[in-house]
Amino acid sequence: MKLSRYTKLGLLIVFSFAIFIWGMNYLKGIDFFKKNTTYSVVYERIDGLIESSAVMINGYQVGQVKTIDFSDQNDGSLVVSFSLEGDFQIPKGSAARIVSSDIMGTKSIKLQIVPSNAYYQPGDTIPGSIEEDLKEQVSMQVLPLKNKAEQLLASLDSAITVITYVFNAEARKNLSESFTRINQTILNLETVSNELSDIMVSEKTNLKGIIQNTNELTANLNENADDFSNIVSNFSSISDSLAAADLANLIVELRGTADGINSIIEKVNAGEGSAGKLLSDEELYANLTEMSQSLDFLLKDVRNNPKRYVHFSAFDLGKNVYVSPQAGKPSNDSDYVLKVHLISSPTRLSPESSIFNDFDQVEEIEVSGVYSYLTGSTSDIAKIMKTHTKAKVIFPDASIVAFKNGRNIRLEKALKKLGN
Repeated sequence: MKLSRYTKLGLLIVFSFAIFIWGMNYLKGIDFFKKNTTYSVVYERIDGLIESSAVMINGYQVGQVKTIDFSDQNDGSLVVSFSLEGDFQIPKGSAARIVSSDIMGTKSIKLQIVPSNAYYQPGDTIPGSIEEDLKEQVSMQVLPLKNKAEQLLASLDSAITVITYVFNAEARKNLSESFTRINQTILNLETVSNELSDIMVSEKTNLKGIIQNTNELTANLNENADDFSNIVSNFSSISDSLAAADLANLIVELRGTADGINSIIEKVNAGEGSAGKLLSDEELYANLTEMSQSLDFLLKDVRNNPKRYVHFSAFDLGKNVYVSPQAGKPSNDSDYVLKVHLISSPTRLSPESSIFNDFDQVEEIEVSGVYSYLTGSTSDIAKIMKTHTKAKVIFPDASIVAFKNGRNIRLEKALKKLGN
């Protein structure tokens, strides 16, 4: 069946109109494709609540306000209808409270859920309440003070009238001045009250937080009342146990133990016994210190020259050459020079630096951006070994290197040429 142009145009207009209606409602938060449940609440005032305001449960938005109308009773009350998305049901006994959702005073509805086995049906009217304004709360606190002040002023006025007939002119003058000061004090109280009201308004959020924290603390104390009772019972049991214990004998035994410990400490301080000799013998301390330094030097030497102490090889491929502190034979080949490599650094150091104060001459060599610092320049094995031993105290990784005509060569080759 072929549709005419007018039929297609009409269908297009109807479809566009439906899309327009759906889009407008969607922007308002109404989605026809989701299940929505509508409830009503009656309020005497709504304090700035508007249509499309959020409906919250525990800080989570579950719906929004749909309509706000006057009730049929013509008493000025307002009927607020709101919708909830999804299958959430409101238990009976719950209430819809108008609260401020931010510091700017934006209003929303907070559902205060009370667990129950019975639920409100869609379209039911649930109880509503309004969060009290901070200014009203302050006014309620200050109003009794204001009433008392007014009553005080009236009483003072009557008293002044009586006193004027009783006292002389000077006394009346003094009383007049006193009452002037009292009036000024009352004015100051009113000023303080106004300032307090302003402070309460500006600190509304902090006060709410303090009140909420106090409520939470009170709730926690109520929940843990049984635990506090158990603690008190335990303290009572402990006090009974202490009362029943023989504390006098325990204190005597502790004093005896303390006297014994003091006697041992006195003997140790006097150098008696093994512990006293160990603590007071300075020669033993010096020997232990020297042995520790020797052991540290030995461990560093084992790390730098492990083959000098442990040798293992599956095949004997040649002769291993080690540096020995024995005097070498004089060599006629002056091209071979032995030096001690102190340290290498990616950054340049000054040869006059304090770390090189113990060495006469320090030579700097730069290779591929790395600066190496060497000392000593001799062909005498014994002399270079002495310098190497001295250098390892300050630079544990110091090593002996060999040069020929200014070029670095293997140490084994240089030692062979020098006669070792």
